[in-house]
Amino acid sequence: MNFDKNMKMHYYMVVLFCELKTNLKNGVAPGYILSGSDVFLINKSIELILETAGIDSMSILRLDDEVKQDKINLHLQNVSMFGSGNAVIVREPDKTKIYLKPVKADKELEKIDCKPMEEDLVVRMIMQNKKFPNHSAVMLARLCENNFSAVSNEMEKLIAYHMNKETIEPADINEMVNKTEKFQIYELSNIILKRDPMAIQKVLQSLFDNGVEEYAIFGSLLSFARKMFYAKNSQLRDGDLAKVLDVHPYGITSLRRDSRHIDNLQATEIYDYALSLEHQIKSGKVLAERAIMMLTKVML
Repeated sequence: MNFDKNMKMHYYMVVLFCELKTNLKNGVAPGYILSGSDVFLINKSIELILETAGIDSMSILRLDDEVKQDKINLHLQNVSMFGSGNAVIVREPDKTKIYLKPVKADKELEKIDCKPMEEDLVVRMIMQNKKFPNHSAVMLARLCENNFSAVSNEMEKLIAYHMNKETIEPADINEMVNKTEKFQIYELSNIILKRDPMAIQKVLQSLFDNGVEEYAIFGSLLSFARKMFYAKNSQLRDGDLAKVLDVHPYGITSLRRDSRHIDNLQATEIYDYALSLEHQIKSGKVLAERAIMMLTKVML
């Protein structure tokens, strides 16, 4: 692949990982800044970029800290012994930079956001392995908070342990994959919508036993009440409301779907009550643990 033919004009905006393959069809930028918490996506982005640019692995200079631009440009200007062009990869604590052509400043680099993908895309990726049916893939994605680095590690562990099973079921996942605090709080919201008091008590006890602060749990329930209030009373579409509330669109879609038994008046009353309890906690009139019990009871 001729590298120079792939070097086309780019508008330097932030590109999501899921958009990268399509973006690269328009040509390769002089370089990229990769940021985000999903290490798998960062490494996959590097692979896609270098493959598209036609860079041989022997023509890559890898650095683990900040380096002067002159040194980077000097390496890029050298003639590659493989005729593919050179590349420099710089690993920094919070980002990874790929240089494919000499630049004057990092503002010339295109930004790639490697934060965890949305749930439906992660589920589809998991289901490429036939051992994971849809319901198992959904559970694994949620347990790992859609971070595919964590997902891939857990998949390897599950497949190795259950190598003789045709499919890996939720019970297998529940037994082997540790639930994060964030997932347990997310699970609590879903259980509330299903009106299952015993399951609610079980999750709450697990959170208490693991030392999660009562006010943090109450705060998550207050946030859930707020989202439900807006989901029921706002006329905005799922995507637009998700931007206002700073959540994934799927979160609004699933909330509206699973809370059909709650009307807009009930959602308003629950949110008002949650706000009242928050005020009582801050004024010392009620303990956070007591407020959690009172709010979950009203939500049922």
